[in-house]
Amino acid sequence: MNPIYQISAFGHTKHFTKEINEALSKQLGEFGLSVGNEVVIDLNGSITSKNPKISAVGLFFGNVSKLAYTRPPALSDYDPIIPIVSSLERCSIELPTNVSAYNAMPSGGPNSPTRIAAAAIEALGLMPSRRRVFLSYRRNEARKAALQLFDELSERQFDVFLDTHEIRPGAVFQDVLWHHLSDCDVMLMLDTTSYFKSRWTTEEFGQANLKKASILRIGYPGVVRDNNLSVTDTLALSDADFTEDETFTASALDRLADGVERLRSKSVAVRQSNLVGSFRAAVKQFKGDLSGPGQLRRVLATFPEGKELRVYPVVGVPTSEVVNRIVLDAEEHECALLYDNIGILQSWQEHLEWLGERVDRFHWIKAEASYQALKGILG
Repeated sequence: MNPIYQISAFGHTKHFTKEINEALSKQLGEFGLSVGNEVVIDLNGSITSKNPKISAVGLFFGNVSKLAYTRPPALSDYDPIIPIVSSLERCSIELPTNVSAYNAMPSGGPNSPTRIAAAAIEALGLMPSRRRVFLSYRRNEARKAALQLFDELSERQFDVFLDTHEIRPGAVFQDVLWHHLSDCDVMLMLDTTSYFKSRWTTEEFGQANLKKASILRIGYPGVVRDNNLSVTDTLALSDADFTEDETFTASALDRLADGVERLRSKSVAVRQSNLVGSFRAAVKQFKGDLSGPGQLRRVLATFPEGKELRVYPVVGVPTSEVVNRIVLDAEEHECALLYDNIGILQSWQEHLEWLGERVDRFHWIKAEASYQALKGILG
């Protein structure tokens, strides 16, 4: 099989460890991709030329000896580079000056192989660059812990939605809540004693299920897992995981943050698969065929009359930046962005429609109305 993604590791590559390789294989596997088939690892410039049909990212491993920075021939000047150092405090020691323009990440610290793999996969366009988490909790039971999680996840470069921080005065609370939940990769629920006794937390859980978002349940001590929670991943906590002021211990906090990191790629992959599945059923109604995926997870829809359509499934709330990336990838071909509109603000959807009308050969396809959208496109 011809590869469609490439990861080039260069620099002091003895730091490209087995653990990083395993983390890459695991997260790529969530998307139905495997190293050696759809994904190729280019180690120390083993690939001698750039393939313009392949999405690529470079991992430059720094070291105290400051190896010279030489971009491998398989990477173009426009392909993203991720410098990797032992710790961020050592960037000036381990990286040559001509790498200083790129934001680095550490190989040390909690669960770094998973974080490095996630960053590479984001750069390839398989996952959104924004790392979005929705925090669901009862204020009267877990406010301190929620604020602590907000700070910890934000420090790990997650974009965390917390109702007390994000909803402006005068906004329609429920509409804004569902819009942000539509845009999250993982919902993190703090399952305290009365979690399901609140209208809001119960509806948040139900809406997350409707969106098929992955839910990470943080089980508080003494709280029995509800039968409705069979769809969630669980991290069960004990009394030893809490301090006297009802916040998490440092070790518990690491476990929770790492759990979110690990679940994120699975969540995005499942939601992309669900989008494509609903679209596939509509394509069959027009006696068409679906093949792929290719770069940016695009699929190619072909129909008996010879019409072709490149379709890009996008998880979360689409933006103009995503539209631009799709149009550039599709080049002169007719293309469409496939998304789930449930929960997205009406004003945002109107903006999307306005934007789509101004881009040549571009279409919007709402997953729940795929048949109607194809009918309009095919004429």
